[in-house]
Amino acid sequence: MRPLQRVLQLVLLLLVGAAAPGATRGRRLCRPVNATVAAEKEACPLCITFTTAICSGYCQTKEPVYKSALSPVAQHVCTYREVRYESLVLPACPPGIDPTFTYPVALSCHCSLCPMDSSDCTVQSIGPDFCSARRGYA
Repeated sequence: MRPLQRVLQLVLLLLVGAAAPGATRGRRLCRPVNATVAAEKEACPLCITFTTAICSGYCQTKEPVYKSALSPVAQHVCTYREVRYESLVLPACPPGIDPTFTYPVALSCHCSLCPMDSSDCTVQSIGPDFCSARRGYA
């Protein structure tokens, strides 16, 4: 390899390495944040909002140049690492309906594959503070 090629190769490696940390500049990395969340149950007429810690933020990911059905792309999302569960009581629930609403509180978060059984991993969801339109707020 000629000296000029070697120098250009080293410069290119330095530029690529220096650009990688900049990819997250201005974006918040995956971490617990306070958010307003809605609590409701099908049989209870009122919806209440409260503040809790949820996982939110940026996870570094890759988009392959060559896409193949044989090698699926696994995108990482910001999700719970450690949680504790808390409960609140929904007002105005009819007799016979358990008014207890249990929810997770994020203690720590990490970037991982989306746990579809416990998370909303859509591109754009309705938001955590959404209540059904036919119900009122307490």
